[in-house]
Amino acid sequence: MCKISDKVRPKWPIPQILTFLAKFFPTLPIVPTPDLLYKSVKVDHKKVIAQMNPLRYRGKPRLGTVVELLRVTDILSRKLCDVELPFIVLHGSADVVTDPEVSRELYEEARSEDKTIRVFDGMMHSLLFGETDENVEIVRNDILQWLNARCK
Repeated sequence: MCKISDKVRPKWPIPQILTFLAKFFPTLPIVPTPDLLYKSVKVDHKKVIAQMNPLRYRGKPRLGTVVELLRVTDILSRKLCDVELPFIVLHGSADVVTDPEVSRELYEEARSEDKTIRVFDGMMHSLLFGETDENVEIVRNDILQWLNARCK
């Protein structure tokens, strides 16, 4: 996540209010967000597996965490044009957790001469776990092909 989409970014004065409150209550879990598991994982039986993950955070995001995400993504979004390393961006077109347009923006603005973007039609956020086994295999193969082409 290198930028928060303007579609979901809170409008002024919300970020300023959150920043002020976070100075006093950084651990306060008050940020209203839906459970992203159901927006990330397409396959029902994989949702059950993901739900059982003991490392999965289940609470609301803490105020300090959200303020830091806003701050860091603001910095990163201004530096997309500084990216010079080879990279591949993989994104699902049906991803509502992170906007595919942000990935396209990274691809367009990056200075790298070796950059690849692949937006998978109809796929969601969890490309390597939450999709059908056939879709996971497609994504894995794309990653391996990209890596193999650069390891020779």
